[in-house]
Amino acid sequence: MNRLSKLLVSAVACLSFMIVTNHQSVHAADTYYKVGKIHSTTPTSWRGNWYSYVNGKFCLTQVNKYSVTQKYDGKKHTLFKSSWKGYRKLAFAKINGTNRYTFNALAKKAYQSDKGWRVSHRTVESQRVNVLRDYSGGTSYVDLFRSPVYKSYSK
Repeated sequence: MNRLSKLLVSAVACLSFMIVTNHQSVHAADTYYKVGKIHSTTPTSWRGNWYSYVNGKFCLTQVNKYSVTQKYDGKKHTLFKSSWKGYRKLAFAKINGTNRYTFNALAKKAYQSDKGWRVSHRTVESQRVNVLRDYSGGTSYVDLFRSPVYKSYSK
């Protein structure tokens, strides 16, 4: 009888563990980042042309109301657009627990994510200027400026 009760207890414990595990995966986040409210447009303070200098060439990032595009090396790439579907759809949201925002809050995997952006300040030649900071390099970042630059500003 003792052996039967131990077997029954272990079976119940195993079953309840499987139920809890399956229950958590159903309620897990649908996105790669935990984000706040998702917007289908970009903030007005972020809109416009942002310039950077990458590998000896200019990179122009255009943030519009409904899309984000980049021009580099003579080619134009639309990164996010509000009319698209999936992780490339423009879904602007704040990443919870950070001071960063994401343009693709619907990303489900790390390789789909843009790693975060934020508007910040930087001192260049004794002047404080606004920059759009791109954290696509993980812990490093690249600063994009409102006017063309002739030097790479990254860390």
